[in-house]
Amino acid sequence: MYLRLTASILLLAGCATAVEPTEVRAVRDFLALTDLRQVERIRLYRQPMFTYVNDYFVTASVGERHYLVEFNGRCRALRARGLTVSTIDQRQDLSYLKVADTIRGCNIERIFRATVEELVEIKELSKSEASGAVVPTES
Repeated sequence: MYLRLTASILLLAGCATAVEPTEVRAVRDFLALTDLRQVERIRLYRQPMFTYVNDYFVTASVGERHYLVEFNGRCRALRARGLTVSTIDQRQDLSYLKVADTIRGCNIERIFRATVEELVEIKELSKSEASGAVVPTES
């Protein structure tokens, strides 16, 4: 009986603790260290261009404005080619992409305004961590 109870507790603890992939942790660390402004929505006055970063993040560019979009969990559907405005499958307002809208069935948790340089850095960090490469640090 004691062995079953211990095994059940360990199994439940293992299920409750999600191991975050290193490429996701790298992006979240970058967000914690930088001053990216969190916004509630993206105005879709032009066709947005989406780029896959990892299963938790995509970048979005609309005209001269650039964003990092974070989802509330892993979204493997983002890996499919051709992220376009038609992949936004649930919107509260057709003129905006907002927190809680969905892309390929995945809920948007946060949106950050970013520069092109910051997005390039985020993509490189994610790639380096995913491949196991050592990310250089400033001295």
